[in-house]
Amino acid sequence: MEKYHKTDIPPIEKENERDETYQGENESIDSARTRNNYHIVKRDESYTEYIKKRLAQENKRPRKDAVLMCSFVIGSDGPFFDQLSEEQQEEFFTDATMYFAQTYGTENIISAVVHLDETTPHLHLNLIPFIDGRLCAKELFCPKALRELQDNLPKALEAKWHLKRGESGSQAVHLSTAEFKAKKIIEHAESQAEEISADAKAENEDLKEANATAREYLDRTIEQTEQARAERDKIIAERDKEVDYNQALTEAKDGNIARSKKDMKNQIVALTVENKSLEDENARLAKDNGDLFKEARKLPVAERQAEVAKNAMLAVRQHEPEAFARTFLKATGVLQPFIDLFSAPIPLPRNRVKEIEQEIEREQQQNKNRPNNNYSSK
Repeated sequence: MEKYHKTDIPPIEKENERDETYQGENESIDSARTRNNYHIVKRDESYTEYIKKRLAQENKRPRKDAVLMCSFVIGSDGPFFDQLSEEQQEEFFTDATMYFAQTYGTENIISAVVHLDETTPHLHLNLIPFIDGRLCAKELFCPKALRELQDNLPKALEAKWHLKRGESGSQAVHLSTAEFKAKKIIEHAESQAEEISADAKAENEDLKEANATAREYLDRTIEQTEQARAERDKIIAERDKEVDYNQALTEAKDGNIARSKKDMKNQIVALTVENKSLEDENARLAKDNGDLFKEARKLPVAERQAEVAKNAMLAVRQHEPEAFARTFLKATGVLQPFIDLFSAPIPLPRNRVKEIEQEIEREQQQNKNRPNNNYSSK
């Protein structure tokens, strides 16, 4: 429990009612979780304004050094809250707040806010120390009264929440709010240290396994690297050998006969390869010449056939102009260019040309309407 005078109250309110933008000295606050904090009791006024209103209701004008607010922190250890759901946690803090309301008066509670953004959930309850219509924190929360509070509150919560009071007379009973929070941080850190130690052992085993896997991968990579290096050296040697043969061939063609046995051997190999390539090319050209000769022999026959077809078409055009015109007009896209090679139909009277077009159109329509010969009519 902490006692606060008038000038002390605004900073406490700022810390209790903080939002995500709050910047304080408490390093255990996780701003990302501040939005999860919630109220059991919340007034419309500021702490100072609500205190003024209560004093006015009681017609009290306190001394300048009077204690106007007493603050309590109610909580438990991490394992206790870990076993509770969010709804059960809120119910627990509501029960604790109800105890203070019944003991000291609901109207004297300034605020009751639950913080979930620190090490463990806890309730900040701020109270105006009124007793028998008097403002007297010294009497209301004397050492004896505080010991009774520390005895009675756990008893009120014990049956439902299975809580036990701390050891009576221990130093923990007299911790300030800051010391209480520090103690909870230390307890949480010790708990985390045990978890980290267990995790570290498990992680060490994982690292051993990962190291063995990495070693196996490294050995395989080294083997693949050696194979790649050998393949590279082979390619380089073949490339250098090819360069030597190209140079030997150039020198041999220029008439520069090698003098050393090695260079002479290179020239012989290069000339042999070149000769084989020329033989293959000569065989291909010979085959192409034979194919061309066969095609050339076919040309006179095709030309005579084309001449006969041309003369036949011209004869039809001359002696049967209407039949030629009908054929010309009915020609498909494939046949039309062939007919055009000779000439257009002999000019006919415009009316006759029109009649032929209409006749062709009627014939095409009749063909469309004619039933399929593959099926018998019924």
